Amino acid sequence: MIRMPAGLALVALLAACGQKTDAPAAASTGAAGMGGATMADLRTALPLKELMAHVIDYNAFSVWHKQGWVIDEDGEHELFPVDDAGWHEAESAALTVAEATNSLLLPGRPQDDDRRWVDDAHALYDAAMKAQAAAERKDKQAFFDAGGEMYVACVSCHSHYVQGDEPGPVTSLPPLPGRLPGDNPQ
Repeated sequence: MIRMPAGLALVALLAACGQKTDAPAAASTGAAGMGGATMADLRTALPLKELMAHVIDYNAFSVWHKQGWVIDEDGEHELFPVDDAGWHEAESAALTVAEATNSLLLPGRPQDDDRRWVDDAHALYDAAMKAQAAAERKDKQAFFDAGGEMYVACVSCHSHYVQGDEPGPVTSLPPLPGRLPGDNPQ
């Protein structure tokens, strides 16, 4: 038996670990920023309709249900969050929508080779990020406007890919009651 000092044994062990082997390279290398993941590691078995219903629509409605007003026999009632927890829920729902738009771009999800699918996903991402930032600031008008932008992005995509026709004209949402267009609440 050969005896080595502990330090020399550690150096020998580290050198052996650093040696190249003749092992075959991975079938596909990941892109920068993907860690060790490759395109083959992405899991996209969830049908698009399920992704839309349970992730994107669910969270978009969670944003929209926290916006606007109800007018009934008792008067006008705001739907905006009234406490930090409600605003946090709105912010989380908006971030979930934004991040879920990336899943629309995974292999097998785009409906055709038209760039419109990507543009619609990016428009929804941008609007959802605006909604998140407005919810973080508790800015009702900006949150409402961003929710409208989310809706326009959804309608643009659905009118083309679900209904098969061109989207209608884009209209602006009204300002909050008691505000003039262009007012910037502080």
